[in-house]
Amino acid sequence: MSQAASPTKWRTSASVILVSRDDGNNEDYKVLMLKRSDATAIAVNQTVFPGGLLDSAADESVGWLQYLEEFGVPQEALRRLVLIRDDRPAILAPQGTGCYDRFFKRSHIWAREITLRLTAVRECFEEVGLLLCRSRSQLDFGAVTCAQDVPDLDSWQRRVHNKPAEFLTLCRELNVVPDLWALHEWSAWASPGFIRKGHETAFFMAFVDKQPELLEEPSEVKETLWLTPVELLRLADLGNVWFMPPQVYELSRLVGIKAYQSLLEFATKRSGLGTTMFLPVGYNCQGSMVFVLPGDDFYVPEPHLVHEIISFPGSEDEFRARSKHLHRYTYGPGVRNLELNIPPPNGHLKPLKFQAERQKL
Repeated sequence: MSQAASPTKWRTSASVILVSRDDGNNEDYKVLMLKRSDATAIAVNQTVFPGGLLDSAADESVGWLQYLEEFGVPQEALRRLVLIRDDRPAILAPQGTGCYDRFFKRSHIWAREITLRLTAVRECFEEVGLLLCRSRSQLDFGAVTCAQDVPDLDSWQRRVHNKPAEFLTLCRELNVVPDLWALHEWSAWASPGFIRKGHETAFFMAFVDKQPELLEEPSEVKETLWLTPVELLRLADLGNVWFMPPQVYELSRLVGIKAYQSLLEFATKRSGLGTTMFLPVGYNCQGSMVFVLPGDDFYVPEPHLVHEIISFPGSEDEFRARSKHLHRYTYGPGVRNLELNIPPPNGHLKPLKFQAERQKL
């Protein structure tokens, strides 16, 4: 073992991969990504999906449950969001004990499937002024989300940015509810355990029929990008944007799917199959940093307890030769040699290289 660090305390967050039909071609689609401001980026041109930290006071407030009930949302519609499985990752597991009605409590909402969707919708509004909500006339719980117009958008964006609990006030004012049902559970990632201030993030995928107008929040966002997955990965290859491993992996999943409708149908169906937490475990292979993911022969049973980089007594090629089942990537600089030779967990898509053929769904 080497490069010891203090145990990680993962901060919980949520992110939304927003997919829009391409304005020029009804079959193609583009994905929204944000270049972080210089003040918030951890590297030059860091580019991310919209999202941010869970705010307990705002996102776990039972005021949401009361408002949803007043609005006419049936409890069964909320229950449909909650997956009952023994293999739920901690980030999506119930945050309390007791019977199945765990999200109808007096103190706070226990169901992370609800609170993290609220986080994702709120952060999307904070960062780019996009309100993914439904009015009463739109309350059909459809798979494609709705974007609402917000009078005095700049003022409301500042209010919610400065005090996240104001998001509920905004929804009450406009008589809309967050479109939780059009956020399809997609994946979950956590920072490697040797990173002292790490994140654990639930990723949701949402779809819009056309690209909405955006309002960048200047303290957090430098630029917004609507591009195809391949275009985004090429920009990273050229050094025009910088991605963390989750962004590279998730975009690589999408490389082989060209049609908006195909991706919408897949994401909607796959959302009910659950999620495996991807918490990379790092190996130092004589100077090459290789990170393994669930299913790899060198993955460990309790990755959250690994707070150091593991030293492997050999080269990267020797490390690979010792493995039959591969789910890994090499890092430095950037992600390279992303490999997966086993079935992806939870019925998911396999990440592909730029030149790969389209995914078969």
